Amino acid sequence: MYAIASRRTMNQSRVQETRERAEAEFWPRLRAAPGFVSFSVIQGEDGVTTAVTVFADKADADADAFAEAREAWASSLNDLGHHVESVEQGEVMTHLTAATGADS
Repeated sequence: MYAIASRRTMNQSRVQETRERAEAEFWPRLRAAPGFVSFSVIQGEDGVTTAVTVFADKADADADAFAEAREAWASSLNDLGHHVESVEQGEVMTHLTAATGADS
């Protein structure tokens, strides 16, 4: 698996608007992206959020269809005043999920 992690200082006055727009504009495209595995947003105590998107492999993360959606959403986040702190990508070393009834 392959992950993209981006950290942003959020414009607190536009967080609700951001969530609503993400629901309408970004998350549907992300869910439909080939190789999409998971997406999480972590709100840090320091006010910086970290978004982690996991794909089956690097080729899926780099695919043109998703790259276009990612770039458009990044532009929207910038316009909303959410400032990029860092973006990192790499192979996922460990990815655990909860056990299901069949696994227990």
